[in-house]
Amino acid sequence: MVYKAVIFDLDGTLVHTKPEYRYKIIGQTLKELGTSSSDHHIDRFWFETRRDEIIKNHFKLDPELFWEIYRKNEIPELREKFTELYKDIDFIRELKQKGFKIGIVTGAPSHIAHVEINMLGKENFDEIIITNRENRVEYKPHPQGLLECLNKLKVKKEEAIYVGNSDEDVLTAKNAEVFDVLLNRGEHIFPEINPTLTIQSLYELRKLLT
Repeated sequence: MVYKAVIFDLDGTLVHTKPEYRYKIIGQTLKELGTSSSDHHIDRFWFETRRDEIIKNHFKLDPELFWEIYRKNEIPELREKFTELYKDIDFIRELKQKGFKIGIVTGAPSHIAHVEINMLGKENFDEIIITNRENRVEYKPHPQGLLECLNKLKVKKEEAIYVGNSDEDVLTAKNAEVFDVLLNRGEHIFPEINPTLTIQSLYELRKLLT
């Protein structure tokens, strides 16, 4: 298969948010709501798809109330202090030089996504889709955002791959009938997913894309 486009998730794929951040922000949110949680369940909330279930079943809170406080506490300037670029993102420039179209489909809140994209350099991407109600794009693993990105890049499903670090990224790609790649950054284990391809570094994509 000759691929023409590579589409990436953002958080945990191209940028790394230090663990201290999630423990700080989620811990603060839970404290304001009169409860607390183990690091294990905070990790699950951060990385896994069914966040509302975790809020209800483990945090024992109403998701709508939790999200209201969480969004208040998540300040872009603070997020930036805890965020760094992965060392292998120079591979994106390599792809651009070879003529690949490059996109991002992320579920990060818009104000956080813009901070992280600016760190990466917006000029490195041909299309950026942020999945949220504000943009009227369904959250992952719904395929809407990925399909919209394909449409704007003017490539077919079979001409693209989607690279992400979580179960929702793999499911998003499968739901869109796009080749899925799980980028395992060693931060969380997803025992229930079956990715088509698993890699540990972006450089490993060279074999697939040559």
